[in-house]
Amino acid sequence: MRSVRETITNGITTLPQLQESLQTAMQLEFSTIPPYLCAQWSIIKSQDPSEVEEMVKGVVVQEMLHFAFACNMLSAIGGTPVIASPGFVPTYPVSGLPGNVQPGLIVDLLPLGLQSLNTFMEIEYPETGAVVNDPDSIGAFYDTIAAGFTKVNPSFPAGTFQAPPTNVGHDNLTVITSVAEAVSAISLIKDQGEGTSSSPEEGTLDPNEFAHYYTYAQIYYGAELVQVNGQYQFSGTSITLPQVYPFAPSTGQPTSVETAFAQSFSNVMYALQQIWTSSDGDLEGAIGMMGALKTAGVACIMQKLTPPFIYSAPSAS
Repeated sequence: MRSVRETITNGITTLPQLQESLQTAMQLEFSTIPPYLCAQWSIIKSQDPSEVEEMVKGVVVQEMLHFAFACNMLSAIGGTPVIASPGFVPTYPVSGLPGNVQPGLIVDLLPLGLQSLNTFMEIEYPETGAVVNDPDSIGAFYDTIAAGFTKVNPSFPAGTFQAPPTNVGHDNLTVITSVAEAVSAISLIKDQGEGTSSSPEEGTLDPNEFAHYYTYAQIYYGAELVQVNGQYQFSGTSITLPQVYPFAPSTGQPTSVETAFAQSFSNVMYALQQIWTSSDGDLEGAIGMMGALKTAGVACIMQKLTPPFIYSAPSAS
């Protein structure tokens, strides 16, 4: 499988390359969700005066949307998304993310704090923007995928399994039936994740919200991002870091709360797999299962244990 950098450098010229890149995009989007969830779940709500928990939650929901769009794009062109597999989710801590993105970056499951926020900002680093510039970013990878759709001009076979039009957070997941719709979905993913080339605002949906990098940067720098004389600066209303529950990986045999979380996570992964491979797939049901996953995750954290994002195949009946 090609790395993200190899894909950016060499482009996408064949259908198998396009399908492979979309599988990588799925894994890349999903790999950010466990670290973001752990940070969100660690926040003590009564000690969160700036409502940082809601800011992180908003990013998580959009990452789920981006993952689902990548799945729909892959399925739409005749590929089969692979989700319910032990190798789909990284084993944290991990050096770099799927596709060898940020190979020297250690990504771990940590409480919200300056260390985890710095990692999140590195993950979401913009391709181009009002504050930063990185030609080998995830955004550049998506640009290559968009160009690949145009170059390959794949067919969109009828009857492929896609998640149906669904509201995810404040946004709409749609089916993909053309190159134009695929390119539009990629544009949304880029704008929400990194911001447009001229502004940290999303622009396409809600001009009052910021892309993920800038959302995390506001928490990190402790101030809202505002325009001052036409330039963006972290000099607005103060944002206070919330108090959090500490946690760490278990050093012994899995406890009952860890086992319960691993089972809940496996159930979610299996349900997601069914959406893109079976007529019995239920996206709304899978979204509903996230509530049980949060309950199990918080139970781990309350016992100072890191939730184990480990997939195990369901037992044969």
